[in-house]
Amino acid sequence: MKGLNALLQGNPVTAKIAGVLRDNPLYSGVAVIGGSTALAQAIGVAALPIITRLYGPADLGILAVYTSVLSIVVVAASLRYESAYAIPRQDETAANLFALCLVLLAVTSTVFALVVLIAGDLFTGTFSPGLSGQYLWLLVPGFFGVGLYSILNYWAIRQRDYPRVASTRVNQSASGAACKILLGLLSAGTAGLIVGHIVSQAAGIGTFARSMWKTDRENLSQVSVDGIRAVAKEYWSFPAFNLPASVVNTLSLQLPTIMLLAIYGSQTVGLYALAQNLLVLPGSIVSTALAQVYLGEASKLVREESSDLRPLYVTTVRQLALVAVPSIGALALAAPFLTPVIFGGAWVEAGWYCLPLALMMIPQFVAAPTSRLTIYGYNHWMLIWDLTRVGGVIAGFSISQ
Repeated sequence: MKGLNALLQGNPVTAKIAGVLRDNPLYSGVAVIGGSTALAQAIGVAALPIITRLYGPADLGILAVYTSVLSIVVVAASLRYESAYAIPRQDETAANLFALCLVLLAVTSTVFALVVLIAGDLFTGTFSPGLSGQYLWLLVPGFFGVGLYSILNYWAIRQRDYPRVASTRVNQSASGAACKILLGLLSAGTAGLIVGHIVSQAAGIGTFARSMWKTDRENLSQVSVDGIRAVAKEYWSFPAFNLPASVVNTLSLQLPTIMLLAIYGSQTVGLYALAQNLLVLPGSIVSTALAQVYLGEASKLVREESSDLRPLYVTTVRQLALVAVPSIGALALAAPFLTPVIFGGAWVEAGWYCLPLALMMIPQFVAAPTSRLTIYGYNHWMLIWDLTRVGGVIAGFSISQ
């Protein structure tokens, strides 16, 4: 470590870079989360060629449908009150928001389980053959696990505990990949992929919970029924505007999977899912890190009413654009030739899917990390924007048929 410090101090270029990383919380946060995300993605990339040889395109297609349905319904896990963590100036108020989210998660998980029990035929009828009854109940533990992780993750971001967020990324990737491979070797079939996905999404809950208990125990002791009622009333705009906006936003992202299932079947969905993963994985190293850190830093600037918010936004968008075009574009051009070699002959069509998908992924990569209009108080505009996106996806599929 001393040798590294000496090298950084002795070289004016590296010393300047080190100074920027040390003094700028955005860059230092991105470095922490970005490094862990890179490691997590490396684990995922290393496991993917094994997974594609243990499971077929149809299996991956069913997983994609499961993931899409879960992504849509889990948005309502805590009615999006967790998005409001960034706003309160006092940690005591934020702690009451946290408690409110836990109560809502318990209620919504119970309600969702009853919906699956009573109206399970509606799910299987809508998403058959992608989501049959044997996989339907796996939505319930997935709903609770993803919802709880999200509640804890948002709290860590408010506290700017980026190392903790970073460690959970690696845990998620490693545990999910190991579970999928192990269950694949045991011939668990599609259920193995789904269970592995649940494990990967929920991993890190214990890490967050232990850290929160150690560092925020005093704030949590201030939680009260009156406090929970007060924050529920004060931040009513989040379930009123942010919840429907988030549902619509998620729907716009997941609609292609659902519509491909309805038109072409799970085999095509599996090929599409692999192509999407190939394009998302490299870029998400930067995008995910910037999104997490941008949310933490922008939220702080909003609370302080700082004039530095606009420069932060412009700089972030510019950096994302500089990364998106070469990384995603080059990968899309190479995918048709590399896909069958790396993942097996059954996946050759997935490489060709990457070419048109790149046209969608590049703008999404640039816009997604900074599109949290809720932290600026523009919940209603977020809803309008997301409704427009859904309309565009539906129109696109309608025209192409």
